[in-house]
Formats: sequence, C-alpha cells, structure tokens
Amino acid sequence: MKKISLVLVVCLMAALLGACGGTAETTDPSVSDSAESSDSTPEESTVPTAPKVISPTSKVIDFSLDTPEGFTASVVQDSFTFLISPNAPVDTSSITVETTPRDESVLTRTAEEFEAMVTGNAASEESHGTDAPAGHQQFSLSEMQNVDLDGWPALMCKYDLSFTGFSSHILRYEVVANNANYVFTFTDTTDERLWQDAFARSAETIHLILDSEGIALDYSNLTLYDLGIGLSIYAEEGLLPQKAEGFSACIGSRDVIILVTADNKQENYLTELDALGYADLLRQNNELDEFQTNLYGNLYTHFYTTDEVGNSYYNMICIAETEADFLVLQFACLRENQPAYAKQFPLWASSITQNT
Repeated sequence: MKKISLVLVVCLMAALLGACGGTAETTDPSVSDSAESSDSTPEESTVPTAPKVISPTSKVIDFSLDTPEGFTASVVQDSFTFLISPNAPVDTSSITVETTPRDESVLTRTAEEFEAMVTGNAASEESHGTDAPAGHQQFSLSEMQNVDLDGWPALMCKYDLSFTGFSSHILRYEVVANNANYVFTFTDTTDERLWQDAFARSAETIHLILDSEGIALDYSNLTLYDLGIGLSIYAEEGLLPQKAEGFSACIGSRDVIILVTADNKQENYLTELDALGYADLLRQNNELDEFQTNLYGNLYTHFYTTDEVGNSYYNMICIAETEADFLVLQFACLRENQPAYAKQFPLWASSITQNT
C-alpha cells in the first residue's frame, strides 16, 4: 500500500487568493441607548422546567449564529472558536464558543460561585499573559438568570471585568445540551460598549444543530462545473480552470480554490480500504486532525497554511469515493474569509457527482 501524501500548493493559493487580502475598514457598531447598570442585584438562578424534547439518540453536533458584520474567525478548532473584531488589534472585542463536558450543575450556580470562577480564570490569564501580578481584577455582575436558549436550558450572565488597565463588558451563555455544554462568550472591550446591541442580537440567533435534523441540499443558487475528469461539482459562480501539478483537477478564483485528487483504488493498492480507512491513512501521513462527519454527510477535517509572505489560508479536506477512486476534495480561501466559506464548502463538497 502506498504512502498517501497531501500536496499543499501554497504558491497557487498565493497567486490566486493573495490579491484578495486587505485591511478591513473600521466598523462603527451602533451604540446602545441605555447602558446596563452594574449596580443592579443579580437575579437568583432557577432551573428551567421545560427542557428541549428530542430523540434519545440525537445529539448536538454543531452550532450556528449570526455574527456582527466584520467579525472574522481567528481560531477554529473542533471544541473552540474565536472570532475577532473588525477593528482589531485596536479593538480587542471578541466572540468565543467553547464546547465542554456536559455539566448540569452550571444551572444552579450561585452568584458567588460564578464570580469565583470568573475572577479565578482572569487571574490565571493575567499572571500568565502579562508581567503584572494577578489578583487585582474588579468584577461586577449585573444580571444572572436561567433562560431557554434555542430550546435548551442555559445560564445567562452579564458582567463587567477589569484588571491591569483592561476593562470589558461580557455577555455569556452556558447552554446545557444533551451531550455537552456550549459556552458562548461575547466580550466588548470598547470604552463606549459599542458592541452591546450587536452582541445581544447575535445571541438571539444561536442555534444548536442536531445530527437528526438533516440538511436540505439546495444548489439552485450555485453554478455546476465540469471538472474534466468525469466529475462535476456545484460551487459559487466565477470559478475558472487552473493548472495545479499533482492534482487531477483544479478550479478557482481570487476568492477560493477547489483542488481534486482522484486516487485510483486498484492502481494504488487501496481496494482493502473504505472511506474511513482512507481518511485515517491520509490523516496519519499528513499529521491532520481527526476526520469527522458533518451535517452534509461529508467526511472532513480542516487546517491552516501560510505562504512565504505571511498570508494565512483556511483549508477544508473532504473525502468522497466512486467505485474506482477515492476523491480528496480540498477547498481553500484566505483565512480572513473563513466565516463566509466555512459553511459553504461542505455544501459544495456534497454535490460532487460522476458525469453520466
């Protein structure tokens, strides 16, 4: 059995996508008409009485939310997502989503317990991230209550935190799903608390996606491309054929690249493998993260690459197969464009078909 290697054509990405880079314009979010009072008494927590009714075998496998305009993903991992303000690094406001082990006890957490958790975490981050000593943070909890978020019980907290000259207003939801906790943290570090309204609107759109929901495969707004190797794929309009040594097919534009490798099972001694086995071999040989299955049924993983001038690219790899070949579909875009394409790539990958 041959060693499967993944060819990363960073130079091609730089040639096609590099021209898309640029400095984001400063975004001025609307200012809240009435600021939250930090002196109000936190409400007592109560456990919700109407949890979401779902199939016992269903589980949450992903989330979605509408983010304020201009926020881009800085880190996307399987259990942690970090999005930064369009005005970074001047404005360090952010949105984070973290998946943690399921823990119902957060729903009955007291204000004192929550303060101890927050200030303890802040002290640890401060002592490890700066030269200043920890323990000088100021904490003010303005609201704390149990809520229903997308049908799931959650603890919602609004609080202000400052330490070592750093101040932030934070909106935090910890959602208890049936298989894990999802922690959504909206941190506004502007002096005028410019993001408060936008963050509140974003939180209202949070949706935890179940594996039983299924996805409607709608390609009506996409363009069908013949890849020239007996395969076709739907993607956004404006893509053109590109030359990419080591790949069976390539189409792209200044915004996105799609690379396809058809790995013949018979010629390359891969007949004993199924798609999962092939993906695992690809992962081991290229030190990739574990492959997972998304809502579209794609077997996928993702990673970042950087070219010689420092441009960073978001890559998604999907595995498909025909009777004769394993197919490696590689989608790439500039990292700053990841929020726009991370949800599009799986839909495109699901459309790969053999020509008749």
